[in-house]
Amino acid sequence: MDKIEIKGLTLEYRDANSSYVALENIDLSVKEGEFVCIIGPSGCGKSSLLSVIEGLNKPSSGKIYIDGSEISGPGTDRGVVFQHYSLFPWLTTVGNIVFAMKQNKCKGSGKELAATAREYLAKVGLEDTFDKYPAQLSGGMQQRVAIAKVLAANAQIFLMDEPFGAIDPKNRQELQELIGLLAREEKKTVLFVTHDIEEAILLGDRIIYIDDKKIQADITVDIEKPRTKASLVGNNTYTKLHNTLMGLFYKMVATQIGGEEVVI
Repeated sequence: MDKIEIKGLTLEYRDANSSYVALENIDLSVKEGEFVCIIGPSGCGKSSLLSVIEGLNKPSSGKIYIDGSEISGPGTDRGVVFQHYSLFPWLTTVGNIVFAMKQNKCKGSGKELAATAREYLAKVGLEDTFDKYPAQLSGGMQQRVAIAKVLAANAQIFLMDEPFGAIDPKNRQELQELIGLLAREEKKTVLFVTHDIEEAILLGDRIIYIDDKKIQADITVDIEKPRTKASLVGNNTYTKLHNTLMGLFYKMVATQIGGEEVVI
């Protein structure tokens, strides 16, 4: 059984004067433990797709199933990490994580939940931040807390909407390696929206390309994990896949300069 199954999903936004179709007739299956990256031009519906899986938006038509059961709204089985860090500024790092665990009805005393929070902060390399507030942390550190929060709350599905888009290159690379490692260790199912083709290849087991409101390509990344940026340099499979994906964004440009065999 697939972890996530989407059948005939259409999402239309409406107000009193107009309507707009964001997604049209989407079919997608995701296996348990699979890391699926979603790419496409701005406004193509990537974030809208995550919002429906999260349960915040209701499909205009079609259905979404998790573990064979149709979803009807948000659930504790899904954890979300946004580009902008969703932390309460008046709570410490431990307090933010404990709050999420309580919301997900995680069992244990206050001391036990705090101990679990510290365990997951250690997993993301923040052992020294237990009593710090978000304003005392860098952007990369805040995003690590957000990742620790969904891990500790025991969400089985990660919905990640450009989580590293506002992070500097050094911290971005560290966070990419971290989420790839934790997803494998914790056996999480991940849907990861990104504009970065290299990031999609680095992290994804599959890459879904969305354009014109529909899935236009579903590509398996046939490169052994774990991957690093250094290991991708000079890799022929990476080069061809990178150019194939670039060709989806820039079909006319790719054709004019030679197609898949040209490094863009």
